Amino acid sequence: MTAPARTYRFGPLDRAGWILGLGASQCVALAIGVVTCGFLLDHGAAAPAVLAPVVVAAGYAFGTTGTAPVREVVPAALRFGRDTLRRRRTWLAELPLLGSSGEAGERQPSLPPFLSGLALLDVPVTHFGAVAPAGLGVVADRSARTVSATLRVRGREFSLLERAEQERLVHLWGDALAGFCTERTAVASVRVTEWAAPAGVSEHERYLAVAGERAEGTDAHRAYTGLLATAGPAATAHETLVTVTVSARRLRARAGDRRSAEERAVDELVDEIRLLASRLETAGLTVEAALSAAETAEVLRVRCDPGVLSRLEGRRRSLAALAGVVSRFNAGPLATRTGWSSLRSDGSLHRSYWIAEWPRLDVGPNWLEPLLLHAGGVRTISIHYEPVPPGRALRRIDRDATRLAADEEQRARSGFRVGARHRRAEEAILDREAELVAGYAEFQFAGFVTVSASSDDALADACAEYEQAAAQSGLELRALDGRQDVAFVCSLPVGRGLAPRRRS
Repeated sequence: MTAPARTYRFGPLDRAGWILGLGASQCVALAIGVVTCGFLLDHGAAAPAVLAPVVVAAGYAFGTTGTAPVREVVPAALRFGRDTLRRRRTWLAELPLLGSSGEAGERQPSLPPFLSGLALLDVPVTHFGAVAPAGLGVVADRSARTVSATLRVRGREFSLLERAEQERLVHLWGDALAGFCTERTAVASVRVTEWAAPAGVSEHERYLAVAGERAEGTDAHRAYTGLLATAGPAATAHETLVTVTVSARRLRARAGDRRSAEERAVDELVDEIRLLASRLETAGLTVEAALSAAETAEVLRVRCDPGVLSRLEGRRRSLAALAGVVSRFNAGPLATRTGWSSLRSDGSLHRSYWIAEWPRLDVGPNWLEPLLLHAGGVRTISIHYEPVPPGRALRRIDRDATRLAADEEQRARSGFRVGARHRRAEEAILDREAELVAGYAEFQFAGFVTVSASSDDALADACAEYEQAAAQSGLELRALDGRQDVAFVCSLPVGRGLAPRRRS
C-alpha cells in the first residue's frame, strides 16, 4: 500500500486589524478625519469644508490605485518626492586615485545610498577546513549591527525525481532550516536567492571547435551543431545562494571577553555557516566553499549589472583569476538612478516585486517549477526566513487566536459577516499550533522577485512574462513602486532589506 501524496498549504496573510478588520493606518486616518470634521463643525465652517476631511480620510483608508491600496502608495510617494527634492535619486560613485585610499584593510567599496553602512570584510578562517579555504567574505551592516556570510548550494535534478523523493528532499530542507529555531538563537534571518540568466552556448561552441575537428562533416557533428543552434536561446544558468545573518544584539558578552560585538558576531557566524553546510549536505545538496570576499564582491557586481558577466568571464580565462576576478573594493556599481517603477544600476534596469499572495490551494513539492524554469531573461527569486523560537511561537499563536476571536465577536455584535478568509485564518492558526506541538519549527517568511534587463522595452517584456509564470505557480506579484531601491536590496546576498521585527 503506497502512502498518500503529501501536499503543502500556505496560510493567509494576517488581516485581522484593530477594529472590524481595519489596520492601524486606516483607524488612525478615519479618527483624524472625524476629529477634524467635528472641529470644523464646531467653528461654523461651510458644509463642503466640514465633509472634506472625512472624504479624504475614507479615500486614504479604503481607496485603491488599481494595483495597490492608497494607504500603501501614499508613504512611498512621499518618500519618492522627498528623495527627488533632495536630489538623492541619482548617485555617482567617487573614483579614487591609485595609492590614495590609505590602508587596504580599511578601504571599503563606494556604495549607493540604499547600501550605505555595509562593509565587506575579508575574514581569515583557519578552523573552517575545506568549507572556506580562501577565507570568508562577511558583509557587515554597521547600522543594524549584523554580519552575513553566504554559501553557494547546488541541488539535484529535482524536477526529474519521483514524487516520493521530492517530498523527502523538501522534508530534509526543512530539517536543515529548523536548526536555527532555538530559544537563544543569534541568527536573525536566512535568505535564499535563486538567480537565473541566459547562459548561451559559448562553452559548447569552444568545445566543438577544439574537439570536433576530426568529426567535422559527419552526421554527429551536424546534429550537435543543430542542437546548439536550437537550444542556445533557451539555455539558462542558475545559481542558488544561502545567506545567514547573525545579529550582534542577540549575543551576550562572556566574562573576560574583550572583543568587540562585531568580532563576536563574526565568530558566531562562522560556526552557524559551518553547521548549516553540514546539515545541507545531509539533505542531499552539494555545498561549495563559503564565498570569499572576492567572490562576494563578484556576486554583488553581477547582481547590480548582469551585463558585466561576459567581461568577467573573459577575465577568468586570464591571469586576473589568480587574484580574484573582482576586488572586494570594487563590489558596487558606479552609478544608480531610482525611478518610480524601476532602478537603473550602471547598464541594467531592475524591477522588483513582492509576493503578495501565495498559493491558496494545497500544492505539491514541485509547485514552483513554472516560475523557476521559465527562461525569460535575468531574474532573481529571493525568500527571506526569520526563525521564531518555540516559546515566542507559542505566545504569538495565543495572541493571534485571541485577536481573531475578538474580531469575530466584534463583527457579530456590529452585524458584519464573518467571511471565508477569516475562517481560513483560524484554521491556519490551529495548524500552526498542531505543528509546533508535533515538534516542527516555525519561520516567518517573505518572497521577492527581481527582473533585470538592459532597456525599458526589454524590461517590460520580461516582467510581463514573469508575472504570467508566477501566476501559473499560484503567486500574485505586486510591484514595489516608489521603493525600487530598497526592494532591490532584497535580491542581494546581504542581511538587509526587511525591517527587523519587534521581538514578542
